[in-house]
Amino acid sequence: MILTLDISNEEFDGIIDGDGEFTPTIFLNFPSDIRGIYEFQLINTVIDIYNFKDQIQNTGFPTKDDSLFAFGKMKVRIEGVKGADFKLIEGNLLAGRKQYYSWPYTIDNGDIVCKCGGKLSFLEDCYVALMIVTESKPKITLTFDIKETVPFDFMNSSSIEQANFKKVKSKQMKSQGKLFDFDFFQEYFGSGRRAIKSE
Repeated sequence: MILTLDISNEEFDGIIDGDGEFTPTIFLNFPSDIRGIYEFQLINTVIDIYNFKDQIQNTGFPTKDDSLFAFGKMKVRIEGVKGADFKLIEGNLLAGRKQYYSWPYTIDNGDIVCKCGGKLSFLEDCYVALMIVTESKPKITLTFDIKETVPFDFMNSSSIEQANFKKVKSKQMKSQGKLFDFDFFQEYFGSGRRAIKSE
C-alpha cells in the first residue's frame, strides 16, 4: 500500500533522520533550475512518525513505535522551492574533499530551509548535504510503500537488527560500463552513434 505523508508543517530533518543509526542513500536530480517543484528519492531512511500515527493506522498498518525504517525507495516532493545549496563530501565526512554548488535564491522573512543528506547513490564514497530554500508555506510530501517499512525503535537492539537485515544495498557500477568498452562500442555501433546490431 502506497502512503503519502504531508510533512509541510514540520522541520524536514526532524522527520527524516540522516544522522542517526542509518545514513540514507539519496538519489538526486540535478536540474539547471531547481525553482518550483523539486523531487528526489531516499532509501534506508528512518522516519519519525509520531505526529502521523493516526494517518498511518487509518491505512490498517498497526504501529506502536514512533519511527519507521523505510528500506524501499521513498519519494520526496517539495513544492515552493526558491533555490538550494549542495555540498558533496568525498571520503571522510570531517576531512574529505568538499565541493559546492548553489542554485541562486534570495532569502525572505519566513522562508523555510529543508535540510537533508545521505550517501550519493551513484558514487560509493560520497556524502551529499542538501539545503533547500522554500517559500514560507511549502508543500512537502513523502511517498513510500508501507510494505517496504518496518517499525523502528533506536533503543531496541532487535529493532535495529531487523532494520539492518532489511537495509537495501545501493547498486553502484564497479565497471566502466558497456559503452566505454571500445571493442563493445565498435561491435555494436561501428563508427557511428546508431546501433548496427542487437545484443
